[in-house]
Amino acid sequence: MAEPKILIVYASRTGNTEKLAQAIAEGAKSAGGVSVELKRARDTKPSDVGADALAFGSYSAFEYMAGELKTLFEDFYTVKDKLAGKSVLLFTTGQGGQSSVLASIDRVVGVFNPDWVKPGVAVQGAPNDADKARAREMGKRLAEAVKKKAK
Repeated sequence: MAEPKILIVYASRTGNTEKLAQAIAEGAKSAGGVSVELKRARDTKPSDVGADALAFGSYSAFEYMAGELKTLFEDFYTVKDKLAGKSVLLFTTGQGGQSSVLASIDRVVGVFNPDWVKPGVAVQGAPNDADKARAREMGKRLAEAVKKKAK
């Protein structure tokens, strides 16, 4: 049986959200037994929903998700049935409004009927060591959730 695949999709302007995505990937890989791919939202296509679990992240764009992530979710609507029940983790960075960003992503992704891995990870500014540790822990929880389903 092939290892479950986790796709981590993110939109990053300054590199902070990308750093958080990398920490989530490290955590998922540390759990073992999963493959992990990181991809920018603008480079992600509906055909990528073949992953067994997903993490979605964005910087705070006026206390909302980045436009490229919202556009991706609109594209994903055509394959929403393939997303139902998949484990999903959310994350965000920014200079304010992170809870609003997580809430906006949560509302949109909720349409796909995911199996949430919560809490999401919200970081003010650049992720520090404690933020990265929390992101790694949540990545590990995402990996454990998808491995449990694969059994």
